[in-house]
Parts: sequence; C-alpha cells; structure tokens
Amino acid sequence: MRSKNKGNTQTTSKNKKENLSDFCAPETSFSVRMIHISNRVFLRVVTFYPKLKGESLHVVLIPGLVSVMLTFKNILKELTKDFVVYYVETREKSSSIVPDKSDYHVESIGRDIIAVISHLDLKENKYILCGTSLSATAIIDRFNEFKAQPRCMVLLEPNAIFDYPRWSLFIIRYSAPLYRFIKPIAKWYLRNFRVNTEEDNEMYEINCRALDAADPFKLRDVVLSIASYQIWDRLSSINSPALIVCASKDTFHRHDDIAKLVSMIKGSTYCDLETHKRIHSWEFVDRMRNYIGRNSYEQQQ
Repeated sequence: MRSKNKGNTQTTSKNKKENLSDFCAPETSFSVRMIHISNRVFLRVVTFYPKLKGESLHVVLIPGLVSVMLTFKNILKELTKDFVVYYVETREKSSSIVPDKSDYHVESIGRDIIAVISHLDLKENKYILCGTSLSATAIIDRFNEFKAQPRCMVLLEPNAIFDYPRWSLFIIRYSAPLYRFIKPIAKWYLRNFRVNTEEDNEMYEINCRALDAADPFKLRDVVLSIASYQIWDRLSSINSPALIVCASKDTFHRHDDIAKLVSMIKGSTYCDLETHKRIHSWEFVDRMRNYIGRNSYEQQQ
C-alpha cells in the first residue's frame, strides 16, 4: 500500500496536519473521513458545513494534479459562507490509500469521483461539480456515467491533452527514488521555461506547493498514465451547463485547446480571469455564484 494510514472509513472533527478552521468561513464546522472507493482504494474527503443554512445546492470541489488545500484556501473561505462543500482528494494525492500498481488513468480518476458522489448520496440536480485541471478533465471524460448528474459543472482550466515533453517522461519514469534531488530542478524548469512568473506567479507557487506535497511514486505513476491522453472524442455527447474558467496570462495550460473544448461542449460558458491569483480568490466564487443563479433561473423557465 502507498499510505501508512489505516484503511477504515473514519470521521473526525480535527486534522493533526492542518487547522481546517483556517480554510473556511467563521464558525463553520467540518469533518474528515476516508471513503472506501473500490479495490482497497480510500480517498480523503473533507466536508465543511456553514454556520447558517444558505444555498440548498452543495458544492463538490476536486483539486487538480497533486494540488494541496492551501491553494484553495480563499475559495473555500468564500464558498463555506453559504454552501456545504465537499473537498475531495483524488487517488494521486499523498492522502489517498491505494494498492501498489494501481491504475492512475484519467478514466479511473473519473470513476473515483462518481463513486464519491454516490457515497455522499448527492441527488440529481442538487449539487455543483467543480473540478480543476486533471480533475476537471476526469469529470468531463466520465460525465455520461454519472447516475446523479449535477445542476452544472464549474471547470477550472481542464486539460484536453497533457503536454509533457517527451524527454521529461524518461526522467519521470526513473526519478521517484531520487525525488528530493530532482524536485529543485523541476521547480527551476517551471520558473524559467513553463510558467509566466511576471504576470501569473501564483501558477508557479501552486506548482511548487504541489511538488512539495506530492508522493513521488504516485506522481510518477499518474504522469506516465495520463501523458498520452486526449479528450476530444469525449466531448460531442456532453450536453450540460458548464462554466469553464481559464487564466489567459497562464502559459502552463494550452488555451487554444481550452477554447476548442468550450466550443465543443454544448451549453458551456467561457470565463477568463487572466491570472491564477484571481481564479483562486473571492472573485472566482462571485462569478461562480452568479453563474449558478443564472443557470437555476433558466432551468425554472
């Protein structure tokens, strides 16, 4: 197994590694549990309950590739003012419990998300499904398999393909045992060749936090699993309201692909917040609230 955590589903009010009260609105309560998915896979889910009963819709928030909760701190503080929020950590995260030689393909991550929705007993049209990067891609990939479909999707920079240089895959394949020595080189490469640090330095910080928190063996396995993935043949059958958010000053994601993806998903709406600092802020939540309100009004007409 890739984790030393015990494999029983559990609910707690505190987490030793994080002060979860720092990630939510004042007087929000929360619980942490490990949800059994399948084949000895357990995923960590943090649930936040607002003090005041606000929106009847719940939000399922699923971070991207090895992303950490700190990246979503401002988003969570805003959402938990009036939404019940389920923060779901996918199988490549350090928090997961998975057998050795587990499958980390996009399809498996998407099916994990479906299993979590089922476990949480969320009803058709009663929740918002919000995913970022890899998780957004996995949601799209398996969307037609959701038994209880969401009111709408909110997708932050979904990947149509995963643009890893071929030479990097060779290094990734053999680098896990040497991860602590290679990690500074990876950060140097991101800063100098992949991320627009002048206009979107938050993207660099997000990647650094993810690299620092990653399980190197899980990170290796997921990157090698998704490197050849393409989403294009999954799009034509999707007919769901979707707010697709991007940061046009970000050079890490492929924005031509995102624009093409928006044009191929019926009922999708494009939102450009320019930088990841704005995406991971109250402003994104404000746009999300406005979109949910418009979408709910249109469904009632």
